[in-house]
Amino acid sequence: MRGRRISALLAASTLVAVGACGSGGGRAPDAFGTPQPGGVLRLGIIADPPALDPFTASNFAIAWGNLLSAIYDPLVWSDPNTGTVQPHIAESLVSDATAKVWTLTLRPGVEFSDGAPFDAAAVKANWELHADPKTGSSYASGAVGLRLTVADPLHLAIELPSPNANFDRAVASGLNYIASPRALGDLAALRVDPVGAGPFVLAAREPGKSLTLRRNPRYWQPGRPLLDEIDARVQAPGTTVSTAIDAGDVDLGEITDPAVADAAKRMGLGTLGLNLNGGLMVVFNTRRPPFDDPAARQAVVDSLSAGEINERFHEGAGTPANGIFDSASSLANLQLRPRENDADQARQAFERLTAAGTRPLEFSFMTTGSTPGTLEPETLYMQQQVQRFAGVKMHAESVDVVTLTRRLITGDFDMALSALWMNDPEPSLFDFLRPGSPANITGYSDPQVTEAMTAARLSTRTDQRSEAYTKVQVQLNKDLPFWVYQEAVNTVVFGRKVTGIQVMGDGVVLFDRIGFRG
Repeated sequence: MRGRRISALLAASTLVAVGACGSGGGRAPDAFGTPQPGGVLRLGIIADPPALDPFTASNFAIAWGNLLSAIYDPLVWSDPNTGTVQPHIAESLVSDATAKVWTLTLRPGVEFSDGAPFDAAAVKANWELHADPKTGSSYASGAVGLRLTVADPLHLAIELPSPNANFDRAVASGLNYIASPRALGDLAALRVDPVGAGPFVLAAREPGKSLTLRRNPRYWQPGRPLLDEIDARVQAPGTTVSTAIDAGDVDLGEITDPAVADAAKRMGLGTLGLNLNGGLMVVFNTRRPPFDDPAARQAVVDSLSAGEINERFHEGAGTPANGIFDSASSLANLQLRPRENDADQARQAFERLTAAGTRPLEFSFMTTGSTPGTLEPETLYMQQQVQRFAGVKMHAESVDVVTLTRRLITGDFDMALSALWMNDPEPSLFDFLRPGSPANITGYSDPQVTEAMTAARLSTRTDQRSEAYTKVQVQLNKDLPFWVYQEAVNTVVFGRKVTGIQVMGDGVVLFDRIGFRG
């Protein structure tokens, strides 16, 4: 059930090199073949989505990103192979020399599934709803402060509140799905009856069990999609996507647990592994005692070992993190190693904090799991490691994901498990660290980090961005508002008949091109 636990952590974090491989059971399926028209793809999903609108639905691949991709189709998308933002429904999204004024150009002739034109006015209306606090958009940060002007039906002028050379990444990560303007008047209805311009439309739903998506007859690409239908099936308790594919019940799904992904390879299933920035992490509430004191945060981190957690609870299949960036990323600085696993340093710090054990240091540790109220072995290990020092008491609690999300947002915690999955640090890391941002769940604020993050978004050059992010990581290593202990990875798992797979962002599938081999 580790995969469900990671999925829950990812759902809570919405506040926030690809290759085929496999072994066993013969040669692994080829993700990059030429599919034939026709067929029904059975898609595994972790749960029945509570919403399918572009504003509140989680667009992570492990959550409901694949359903959103199929129903809405992206304006632009982030290519994990190249790190570039690619056009789709939009022909282009480009900035002027100041990086403060951008122009979105749309393809002509695109319609929503209800027949409404996909034009600049529709994009403007959607983005304005993202920015409206009453909408409750999970992606509001990318839209707040935008001045939008419809130049003509195919061109939208966008003036940012401040220069951002990476605004296209903000669009690709949170503003890329556009709903029909005819459906925007009733957002409650849109959440259960989505209307987009994607290759598929929602045709039927069996609550808690499945959703049926059928080919959109108004789809803007002639001859696409190749599939006739998508049958999205909710994962049964006690199963994984890989076991469902191996049993012939599902054709494709997403896995975030590296041990489960390794098992899928051994089954001979097709896998597309995607290394991401961020990862599994412990977050501290820096707004209140005891973790308003950096010494307390450092002492907890010195008590723990990322390598031991990986070996004990992830079968050694994961990669212990070296900070917030994927170790293979061009933005990472591998010379910067965050502190951890130093029992002597932890003992000395806790002795000072507890006056040699005479003044107890107590705090809560909030997490979630497959069964709320029951502590996972990984949580019990962390509790044991911290409490081995005199005077230290960590009260661990397991809550459901809704409670975890609410308490992270409101700051009602001392220490908690969380996760951050990022194809690129823009805009997620900026929002995660920006003072006053709803996504800044730790309450962390440092002027040097804010300055470096701002500098990073003013350039598209890798060397300049890397230099700025190195400054960010140096300060994070000192302050430790959070501790990333396992690198983020997402794996698309698929059966032998599936091919033509292209993923975007954190592993969401582009459904205009996927299909079955002949």
